[in-house]
Amino acid sequence: MMNSFPSIEHLKHKRLFDELFSSGNRAFKHPVMVLWKEDDLSESVAIQAGFSVPKKHFKKAIQRNRIKRRLREAYRTQKAPFIDRLNLSGKQLTILFVVVKPDNISYEELQPKILLLLQGIEDAVFNAE
Repeated sequence: MMNSFPSIEHLKHKRLFDELFSSGNRAFKHPVMVLWKEDDLSESVAIQAGFSVPKKHFKKAIQRNRIKRRLREAYRTQKAPFIDRLNLSGKQLTILFVVVKPDNISYEELQPKILLLLQGIEDAVFNAE
């Protein structure tokens, strides 16, 4: 159950995307940038996550969709310990993963980067207390 990525955890609202881009915290591990912000979400979930691949770097939809699938899978398999800690503290986050470099990105490259980014977010959120 913890390795699922249900619809309620998907970042969907334009307002939340705009807030992340305007006032969210940022971290970067080549080729992925993550934006995150502590937020009071209307749903009772610890995290809402979104994934973005710019059309500027990846012209074809099939390329963008493939990279988003890989990002979602890497996030889905690595999020459990992070969500457990957020649930214990009662905090809620919005997170947006953005691919910023036009490289041929494999799942094997993305998985450790997503883990490092999640650990960085965890350190920033819980060490700021």
